[in-house]
Amino acid sequence: MKPGNASSGTVVVLGENLIDVVVGDEGPTLNLGGGPFTVARTIARLGLSPQFFSGVANDRFGIQVRDALLEDGVIIAFGRPSTKPTTLAVADSRGGSTSYTFYLADTAAFEIDTDTTLALYRSLPTPTALYVGTLGLVVEPMASVALALVAATDPATMVVVDPNCRPSATYDPERYRSRLDELFNRADVVKVSVEDLAFIDPDRDHLEVAHAIAERGVPWIIVTDGVRPIRLLGPRGLSEFPVDVRSVVDTIGAGDALVGGFLSWWVGHHLGRLALSEHDAVNDALTAAMTIAAITCERRGALPPTRVDLGDDPSWRWLTTPRRTDSPK
Repeated sequence: MKPGNASSGTVVVLGENLIDVVVGDEGPTLNLGGGPFTVARTIARLGLSPQFFSGVANDRFGIQVRDALLEDGVIIAFGRPSTKPTTLAVADSRGGSTSYTFYLADTAAFEIDTDTTLALYRSLPTPTALYVGTLGLVVEPMASVALALVAATDPATMVVVDPNCRPSATYDPERYRSRLDELFNRADVVKVSVEDLAFIDPDRDHLEVAHAIAERGVPWIIVTDGVRPIRLLGPRGLSEFPVDVRSVVDTIGAGDALVGGFLSWWVGHHLGRLALSEHDAVNDALTAAMTIAAITCERRGALPPTRVDLGDDPSWRWLTTPRRTDSPK
């Protein structure tokens, strides 16, 4: 089947939610986190209502997670809270870089099964976009659910994959890499950091790895590298986007805010999978998303901006003035 249009405006985000225990030079702090959780919040805080496919605990942390999602406008796909504890990640950011330790076994976020999730997914209007990423591609049974959702996705739906690799939580790297290969076969946009690329294939230069992913048929690959320019690999080759190095307080969640900003701008402009052939639109979406990531870095605790925070930023005027729609083909 050829890709068509999905005009529902629905974005589905599958992945974990957790508590980040951030150990800094001034001691530990607790923040709501998880890559997909931040992606979903970013999309909602920018005016859309994403469906979040993740188990949410009924413990004290889980209640905080649920309250934050609902306050922002995220739709929690699974209404019944999990009796398992909230997933934890310890992020040690002392010394300027961040390392992670994860407490994943038998936790709430990953307590979803393939049959129930597929049935729920198929009951929705055809999504404009499906996002899968981070620990949701590592931990079972969610990792298998991600594969099943992507395989069942309508040709009209844009698939975004963010490996956001966590080597310390990936106990079977080869199986994980094989899973990524399967996802890349259907992905339309892949966002990776240079660290992700080094983990995906440690024997090659990171740009060689990005080109290898593109050769699998992925139209667009976004490569982040800290404060260095973001590189966008597409049908016309490689282009660079300088990063706005504003006052950086906390880089945790910046990449997730970037993806959420990209999806918000894209779907907010009523663009679908077909429009990925429009180079200028992809460039504009990425530029707008970089603003979202930059503002997130000015805040502690992976807290993306809201529509109000953006003021009259020219990249985000669509929030009050719709731009265009795809023409059916």
